[in-house]
Amino acid sequence: MLESALYIVPTPIGNLDDITLRAIEVLKNATLIAAEDTRHSKILLDKLGISGTRMISCHDHNEEQRADVIIEEVKKGGIVALISDAGSPLINDPGYRVVTICSKADVKVIPLPGPCALITALEASALPTDKFMFCGFFPVKEKELTETVQALENVDYTAVFYETPRRIIDTMEIVGKVLPEHDVTLCREMTKTFESFYRLKAKDAVEFLKADADRTKGEFVVAIGALKVETSSIPANVEKALKELIKTSPVKQVAAVLADLTGIKKNDLYNLALKLKEE
Repeated sequence: MLESALYIVPTPIGNLDDITLRAIEVLKNATLIAAEDTRHSKILLDKLGISGTRMISCHDHNEEQRADVIIEEVKKGGIVALISDAGSPLINDPGYRVVTICSKADVKVIPLPGPCALITALEASALPTDKFMFCGFFPVKEKELTETVQALENVDYTAVFYETPRRIIDTMEIVGKVLPEHDVTLCREMTKTFESFYRLKAKDAVEFLKADADRTKGEFVVAIGALKVETSSIPANVEKALKELIKTSPVKQVAAVLADLTGIKKNDLYNLALKLKEE
């Protein structure tokens, strides 16, 4: 028998068969289901044969109020399932404030593993996954978007973003201009009928998307890889100088000066400097 608690329940991001056995058990035994959109969630519940359970909406604009209802339900011995429209609650979805308030009220919070667009995209991206950062949706305004992408120029991790079909071309225009040689993977309609993974250089993304209108349909997860540094192309004497100089001077400044003196790409020197600093 399930204990009284707030359960964070991931739901499928597309294919309804991706629901876990444990998630089904919680949803069937819940005395209250807090859903981002009750109408949307009813489709899944109907498929699972779950009906009659009390449901409340729980979204970005009412989390504080709903937290009080959830706390009361758990305190009287109830089982509450928190679900979003798709994927794992809290991961770019509502739920953070609910969990924070409930935990402070000594309500037990039990997270369930399950579907998540972020992780699914990383698994198929063919980009390094040992170090990554999830950045939510790309900014809409051009200035903020450009600054966000520029900040990825010299990072050593894979950056992951969500994007809508309406904005994917405009966004990739900026990414292609700022990070032309970076590897990107555009993950489209994951787990659904027209699931697609486009692995290419950032500079080629827009032309590729425009070549077929179907390529821009559906929700996207965009993974941007770090620029690979060919350290073997940097002479040993330059590497030694780099190693010594970064002990007393800023990495960026050292990379810029050595780039001017040697003709080696500044980005390669900068990334090598970061690697040497870590070591």
